[in-house]
Amino acid sequence: MGRRTGGATWIEGVRPVIEAIRAGRRRVHYVELELDGKTPGLRELQNLVREQGIPTRSGKGEVVAAADPYPEEPFEALLDGERPRLLVALDRVTDVGNLGSIARSAEAAGASGLVLEHRYAPAIGPGALRASAGALEFLRVGRAPNLRRALDLARGEGMQVLVAEPGGRPLEELGAEIFQGDLVWVFGSEERGVRPGIRALAREQVAIPQHGQVASLGVAAAAAYLLLRTASMRH
Repeated sequence: MGRRTGGATWIEGVRPVIEAIRAGRRRVHYVELELDGKTPGLRELQNLVREQGIPTRSGKGEVVAAADPYPEEPFEALLDGERPRLLVALDRVTDVGNLGSIARSAEAAGASGLVLEHRYAPAIGPGALRASAGALEFLRVGRAPNLRRALDLARGEGMQVLVAEPGGRPLEELGAEIFQGDLVWVFGSEERGVRPGIRALAREQVAIPQHGQVASLGVAAAAAYLLLRTASMRH
C-alpha cells in the first residue's frame, strides 16, 4: 500500500499523476512538484493542474499527488462490460512491477478489465501505478476471493479462457477465430505458472514460439506479446 494522508493515497511520478488527472476517476487533492520544472512532462503536468484548478505545493525532487484511493470493483462488475469483452486475469503475480507492466499492455490492447485475486495479488499502489505508466488509471480492476471460481463464472457468461503456458500450443497454430469473441487471458507467476485447477478451465493453453536458448520469457514480456497479437486479430 502507498503512504496515506487522511483518507487519501499517494501517486508517485510525473506520468502516473498526469494520467490520474486525465482519467478523472478519482479526485486528486493536490500535487507536489517543482514549480520551475523544465522537462516536457513537468510542463504538461503544470498546465494540467492549472487547467483543472488542482492545488499545488512546492516539491523537492519527485512529483507526488494526494488522491482518493484507487477505485477497485468486485470481479462480477467486469462481466457487464461492452462486448466483445477482453479481460486479463493474473494468477499469483505478486510483483508490482510485473502487475503494472501487464496492466500497461492490457490497456494498450483494449482490455476492459484486470482480474486479481484478493489473496495472491498486491494492492494497486504507487509501484504498480508507476510500472503501468498511469495505464491503471484507465483500466478497471476487479477483485475476486477465488480466481478459479471467478473464471468458471466468466465461462458461464460466455467467455473463453486462454492460459499462457510454455508447454501449450504455439500461437500460430490457433485459428484467428478463437480470438474474436469474449476472452479472458490468464497469466501466472514466473516461478510457478498458472495453477492446475485454473489451467483445466482453459479452452487453449497457448505458447509463444521462441528461437533462442532461454527457456521462456518473463511474464510481463509474454503478456505484452500475446495481448498485442490478440488485439491485432480482433481489429
